[in-house]
Amino acid sequence: MNPAARKELVSNLIASVKIESQEELVQALRKRGVEVTQTTASRDLVDIGALRGKDANGRFRYILGGNTSLKSQRSKNLLLSVVPSGNLVVAKTPPGGAQLLAGQIDQAIANGELKNGIGSIAGDDTVIVVARTTTGGSALAKELTALLDGEAVKSSPKAHTQKSKRSK
Repeated sequence: MNPAARKELVSNLIASVKIESQEELVQALRKRGVEVTQTTASRDLVDIGALRGKDANGRFRYILGGNTSLKSQRSKNLLLSVVPSGNLVVAKTPPGGAQLLAGQIDQAIANGELKNGIGSIAGDDTVIVVARTTTGGSALAKELTALLDGEAVKSSPKAHTQKSKRSK
């Protein structure tokens, strides 16, 4: 099966079957006669814009995001605060939002929308984003915030956090 046909099959599986992990995707493809490694499945998920998010029942699974750009309204609502430190940025989200935001950040890095980042790690409500340079956290925080809501990060002299400024 050629890569384009395989990616279409992956899209169809995500739309019709609850795929909760890359291993489940590999198994679902195998059942349909398509042998892939976990690495290939992972790349296919990135290529088609699939993200892990909560379904209507609150379970994490892969979903097709449609507009996966960080400029989407959904992403703006995920970012509560941004704090740079050295080569890192700590981004806070509502509970359960970190994986969705991290997936979108990683895709933005891959697409060249976030030039100062190299990757992210997500928990439940916190995303750590790694900058390209050892002192690039501040520039990355500004770039991330500007991409999400068009405003640069403003530092707060009283607090050790920097919040994105946007109207609610």
